[in-house]
Amino acid sequence: MRLSLLSIIFFLVVLVTMHTFFLNSKCPSFDMPVEYQHVRSGKVVAAYFGCWDKYACNYKVEDIEKIADTLTHIIYAFAKPNPVTATCELADPWADLGANLEHRKKVGGHFAELLQLKKKYPHLKVLLSIGGGTYSKQLSEIAQDGKISTFKDSVLQLLERYEYVYDHSSDKLSRSHWFEYPGLFDGVDVDWEWIGSVPEVDVKAYHDLIIGLSKQLKKKKMMLTSAIQIEKKIISSLELYKIISFVDWFHVMTYNYGGPGSSGISMNAPICNQYSDYSIENSINMLMASGISPAKMVLGIPLYGHVYDKTVPRLGSAFKNASASTYKQIKAAYLSNPDCQTKWHDKSLVPYTYCPNDEVFVSYDDEASVKMKFDYAKKKRLQGVFFWRLSGDDDNHSLVRSVKK
Repeated sequence: MRLSLLSIIFFLVVLVTMHTFFLNSKCPSFDMPVEYQHVRSGKVVAAYFGCWDKYACNYKVEDIEKIADTLTHIIYAFAKPNPVTATCELADPWADLGANLEHRKKVGGHFAELLQLKKKYPHLKVLLSIGGGTYSKQLSEIAQDGKISTFKDSVLQLLERYEYVYDHSSDKLSRSHWFEYPGLFDGVDVDWEWIGSVPEVDVKAYHDLIIGLSKQLKKKKMMLTSAIQIEKKIISSLELYKIISFVDWFHVMTYNYGGPGSSGISMNAPICNQYSDYSIENSINMLMASGISPAKMVLGIPLYGHVYDKTVPRLGSAFKNASASTYKQIKAAYLSNPDCQTKWHDKSLVPYTYCPNDEVFVSYDDEASVKMKFDYAKKKRLQGVFFWRLSGDDDNHSLVRSVKK
């Protein structure tokens, strides 16, 4: 039996409609669960500052002044755990304090510069972040030794002073000097990260650390935040709903959804994703479903992207190599390159660039996508946004500034 033209058209319309629904099914309409519809969005605009960026990126505290009126919080990364002494130490006393053996007694370095910045912009809050991807292993070692309480006490001390130990040049004998910087830090950010699953002993230690810090910090009217990874196993293991009342908010690391470890090229931080479950929308909804109120979430925005080599401009395609690059590097190498083509991906709500001559695909965020993520955070009633990390932006801080626009 032959189909009429009208029947064929109807059949095609149904196919197109089903196909469109499938493509959009990975990105809902951003509806809020009933239990959180009363929550009001916050105004946090935070950013991580890496103490090591003065070397590789030539990014300094004075550069922050250009956007100090946009930011509400600066998160200083990172202080490192010492698993031998179960204490928290400065990762780079020279960069942090300007410590230089016996020749400096007054606070210098980043800490002195941040104190001056806070005097000029008194609305700014500065948090000391401990751990990070590099030092989280040491946190787990301290947890395994059952010394998380000792570590907690040293974190609290580090907020105001640091004992710098050195060998004196005259006799090579060990000496120490206390650097004091009261008024610099307004709280702590715990950035404890894991690969794969989280051991039970780590979960208990993480909870004990958060609760212990919170009780002491509240007495000093100081803040406590915690950065969290977006991996289902990790979120499920951590049982964050048990400690939600002890943190001001969680820094939700909504990026790195693609990269060198991906099976095919993918977006770094898509709001939606029709190719997999990895997206900002799914991540935020997962956290809400696990009992985390949007009032306790600050959305992460990356100031970097991924560059895929020897590939085609189609998500999921194979690639030879992939590496992370800052927005500043991407802008100079690809966005200003006339041989490269920049497009907007309607499903992911982020831009991408493809260079056909070199077969290079670049996933990143631009001013439009950052503004869209800022608006998304407001729509989802989150506490605000944060950037990882300041040295990745261009010289004009175009991405950070875009949230103010």
